[in-house]
Amino acid sequence: MAEDKNFFGDGFFNWQLGGDASAVADYKFDLKKHWGGFAPDDGREDIPFPAWSLHGIEKYAGNPIFAPDPNGWDCGHYGGGVHNGSVIKKDGYFYYIYRGEFYTPDDPRLEAQRATGIDYHCDLGLARSSDGIHFERVAGPFFRDDAHFIYSYEDVCLVTHEGRYYAYFNQWNWARMNDPADCGICMAVSDDLYNWEFKGLVFPEADRIHRNPCVLQNPNNEAVRDKKGRFVMYINDGLIAFSEDLIHWESGEMTSLFPGGEGCFALAEYDPANPDAVIFFTGGHHTGHFYAVGEVLFDLADCTSPIEWLRRPVITADPSIPWEDGKLKDAPHRKCSHFCDTIFFTGMTQVENKLYMYYGGSEYYTCLCTADMK
Repeated sequence: MAEDKNFFGDGFFNWQLGGDASAVADYKFDLKKHWGGFAPDDGREDIPFPAWSLHGIEKYAGNPIFAPDPNGWDCGHYGGGVHNGSVIKKDGYFYYIYRGEFYTPDDPRLEAQRATGIDYHCDLGLARSSDGIHFERVAGPFFRDDAHFIYSYEDVCLVTHEGRYYAYFNQWNWARMNDPADCGICMAVSDDLYNWEFKGLVFPEADRIHRNPCVLQNPNNEAVRDKKGRFVMYINDGLIAFSEDLIHWESGEMTSLFPGGEGCFALAEYDPANPDAVIFFTGGHHTGHFYAVGEVLFDLADCTSPIEWLRRPVITADPSIPWEDGKLKDAPHRKCSHFCDTIFFTGMTQVENKLYMYYGGSEYYTCLCTADMK
């Protein structure tokens, strides 16, 4: 199996340790920098997609569908806005729990963070829609109370099971970002999506950072068990975890790594012809793209062993689209983000015979793309 040379073995990637964002060059297509463990002949557009994959993905013509609120808590900052959230259906509505970004407030409690040069925080907000396209804000931020004030909360995975909702997301204390006793995957549970019981770190005893939770789910966002009856969570850096109740998890190493970088989403029960197939969507370093979306095939009988992966991404940024090239959507399209070659998603749900996939445009906007159900 191939190994992604961007793995550090501590949950981080080399580009994340490059210092102040203002000093970082634009992240863009570059075959020398962003090969991601693929063979030199991979990435060609004439490489056919295998039958197990989800491809033919189309971007919504009305993108972006959700933007930072200049007068709200999720006003955004240079390099980040409203993105990396999860969508779930309830009572005829689509609910979007999203990551909203804002400049770090001038508060003495954050003195240690300011010394790192990181000048922003994230929290989670809730938006609602009747069609999965036009969203209005209805709640948030969720975790700005004193107990959570110093933390940034990012990259949401949301599933439902037996009438309850389980949200998993990254917690960061920027002053101690490599400390797994303070940073990593957190979770909260809810009965209504508006009120959340914060459960804290999922892996408090971990000896390395656990981040980017992807809990295996079906197209209707119901948590799916493997053949041994366990819920499954894919985690960055070659880790995987299992649980009996979606609350208590135990992590371990996968059998081998694969190209692509960070985890986006884990999907099961998407293909009636292959009921045990699992697609793990990955983002990052796909054949020259700084961040694009790839797919890895697993099986419910063994979710730890990758079977096959795509040799080219299914979604890539288009530099002719302003909000996928690090620019604002409105003319004169001034720069708003270094992440000009970045397609990453953490939200997907079924809408009739389509899958709606919600991705970040330049890490600033929420955008939509769709794929036909098999």
